[in-house]
Amino acid sequence: MKIKEYNHYRAGAYLLTGFAPLLILAALLTDPRGYLQSPFLMLSATCFIGGILLFALGGGDSVDTRLASRLSMQGILALGDIILDLGGDGAAIFLPPENDGGRVMQFIPIRSTCRSYQADGGGFTHHSGSVGTLNPPLAATILDDLKRDNDLILPREYSLLMGAIREVCEDLLSVTGRVEVRRKGDTVTLDLHNYLLLSACTHRREVSPASCTLCPCSICSLIACMIAEGLGCEVSLSQVALDETARPPLMRVHYTLMEGAGIPD
Repeated sequence: MKIKEYNHYRAGAYLLTGFAPLLILAALLTDPRGYLQSPFLMLSATCFIGGILLFALGGGDSVDTRLASRLSMQGILALGDIILDLGGDGAAIFLPPENDGGRVMQFIPIRSTCRSYQADGGGFTHHSGSVGTLNPPLAATILDDLKRDNDLILPREYSLLMGAIREVCEDLLSVTGRVEVRRKGDTVTLDLHNYLLLSACTHRREVSPASCTLCPCSICSLIACMIAEGLGCEVSLSQVALDETARPPLMRVHYTLMEGAGIPD
């Protein structure tokens, strides 16, 4: 048996809006000529506005999470397709800031056969023997907002940095119920349990598996940015595994740390 939850907001909204015409009637009866200056009229307007606010707060079911996650991924899917069409190949590399006031940048390698699109080399840069594009990552603005609005500080110590990543994902952004972190050598693995955008990630993997590591979505990009800036090393997203049948469902993300991480074993 399905029991319908009683909505106190809606009940209050109906009572307040019901009182509004009664108060208008009271204003007309007590002072037909000067009802516009009557306190009953002001109380009526207050009840009506309060009823509307309560009705809005008690709006019933929220937006379906599957639909919301698909909507959040639409622009990223299009961007990933554009990068692949332009010759993107391999995994994006997140470069740490060059100075204290700098930002993490994302290097996307380009296949050599596609560099003829711009014969003069315009728009391309070199990194570790590869040619590609250098752009701000998708999560750059999110990271800036967290630093400005939530006083986020990225620790240099590995264990403290992983704690900061948990706090951001679980508490500040509330995109996952629990984050588990493991490290083996130069690979850091994060398990995001009950990941809110899991269905959208599954759809993206079905449409274009290669774009997942080449153009990471906002959350995967945010974690990579936090690791790159906190540890001061280059980071790449090497693999993403999704398991919707697990209880709870999870997304497992593998990050590869380049030279310079300086994490004690």
